[in-house]
Amino acid sequence: MAGLAESVTERLSYKLYASAAIDATTEPVTSTAPGASGGQILRHVSHNLSLAKDSYRPNEKRQDAQQPMGKHGSRTVSGTINGFLSPGTHADLFAAALRSSWTAAVTATKTDFTSLAFDATLGTITLGSGDAVAKGYRVGQVLNFTGLTVTANNNVNYLITAIGGTGNKTISVYPSPAQASADTGSWNMASLGKSLIMPATGRTDYKLALEVYNADVGLSRLYTENRVSGFDLSVGVNANVGLNFNILGRNRQTLTGGSAPFFTAPTVETTTDIPTSMQGLLMLGGNTIGVITGLNIKVDLQAEAAKGINPKGLVQGILLGEAVVNGDFTVFLTDGVVLSAFDNETELSLLAYLPASNAANAPANVFFLPRIKINSNSESDVNKAKAIQCQFEAGRYFGSTPGVQSTTMMIVDTTIAA
Repeated sequence: MAGLAESVTERLSYKLYASAAIDATTEPVTSTAPGASGGQILRHVSHNLSLAKDSYRPNEKRQDAQQPMGKHGSRTVSGTINGFLSPGTHADLFAAALRSSWTAAVTATKTDFTSLAFDATLGTITLGSGDAVAKGYRVGQVLNFTGLTVTANNNVNYLITAIGGTGNKTISVYPSPAQASADTGSWNMASLGKSLIMPATGRTDYKLALEVYNADVGLSRLYTENRVSGFDLSVGVNANVGLNFNILGRNRQTLTGGSAPFFTAPTVETTTDIPTSMQGLLMLGGNTIGVITGLNIKVDLQAEAAKGINPKGLVQGILLGEAVVNGDFTVFLTDGVVLSAFDNETELSLLAYLPASNAANAPANVFFLPRIKINSNSESDVNKAKAIQCQFEAGRYFGSTPGVQSTTMMIVDTTIAA
């Protein structure tokens, strides 16, 4: 008797195609593209990937008064991959969602800045010379130091929250560093991992294959020529940070027996811990908000399948539209800042720093929206306290704040190797 496919041990893998192009009339032979070698097992909680087909049938009048059989038409793959945020896990999927490429880390030494002074009270690092922005440092990056005389500041991750001062020599950071006078020693200063922004020009498209494999029954579903059409990030009280990716693709192959799995030796899952809402930092308009009860950020690329006449039911392409970025957050009322921002249509920035643990050098992700506007607010009672839920939209930043890039969203992952 045949057994049932278990969901507990199900393996979800993906692989980027060498070319992101989609041929309007044919699909690539899977043994060539994407090819069975490589691939990456993706950590996830659940998914609802599936193949759907349009159907049609004639509506002729019939003497037997019985509906005729319909036929299958255009086919598409759609669904959501649900999981948790974990540094180092979602680099390819984030790049596909922002239609961009990761930017390498920035490094500096005494030669660049002469000295570094740390102020524990102000939470700042002051350069002896040079220009932090000109060197490539940006708000939202995470700094790490080695070789400092005051060793308490070595191997600690510092989030850049602002850059200012004369000649952009003052870097505001979180957490506050240990006090230290100008250090002229042989130190090294580096932004960790890589950063990613929605580009103003030169967008990069990605195409990936996804395989769902149930080893217990030897069954695979290979979903081909998919695009990431957005993601949802959710930060809640006493909860792991949730992350769901939306997928729109072109076709599916069902593989059994010796043909399954398709990816023969994909790279194993990442092992980085999952961030929670209880660590890190949330800033709104440059100010720390310690009374937040929830934050959701959504990116929607408004993907559509271009359907045409094709004997195999293949759509002609998977097209992405404008990136719509919005979300909501809920805060306890302690003052009138959030209310006034809505009343006066004041634009703010939103910065979420999400480390995987409370260790000083924990892997982390950063999400920075330099320009948001609150579009609605609604008062409610939460745990016998007054709270306000705010819905917001994000747009591209065109200002001149030092170290803030002209983009709608910036993502940093401290674990991506240079």
